[in-house]
Amino acid sequence: MKINGLEHAGVITDTWLRAYGSRFARPTDCLGAIGWAKGFARGEHRFEVPDADAKREIKLKPALAIWGMADRTLGASHFLPLFEELFPSARTHRLAGVGHYSFEHAPEAVSTIIGEFLVDTAPTPSR
Repeated sequence: MKINGLEHAGVITDTWLRAYGSRFARPTDCLGAIGWAKGFARGEHRFEVPDADAKREIKLKPALAIWGMADRTLGASHFLPLFEELFPSARTHRLAGVGHYSFEHAPEAVSTIIGEFLVDTAPTPSR
């Protein structure tokens, strides 16, 4: 976990270790994790490219990116431009000194950013 950016080892407690070390309940529960790892190792990951209609619809949706700039797994220089191109009016927050595990490194900042986003993008009740 240190390799992909676990910057603050202080978050590692006995409960944390049990959670990360626990088994999946059923073999089918881990197919996504195994598939991602296999695809990454084989260089088979591809991003789906939306057609023009989908791009128009996507650009109308509220979006938020919170990026730990110390993330060594998913580099901001590669992924944020893709996100910002797809969501040109989206909010992007770059968190300095935060690695791949943003919720564990900066829980207060991440919670605040998400909370503000949800409040600002909540539909207004009609009367």
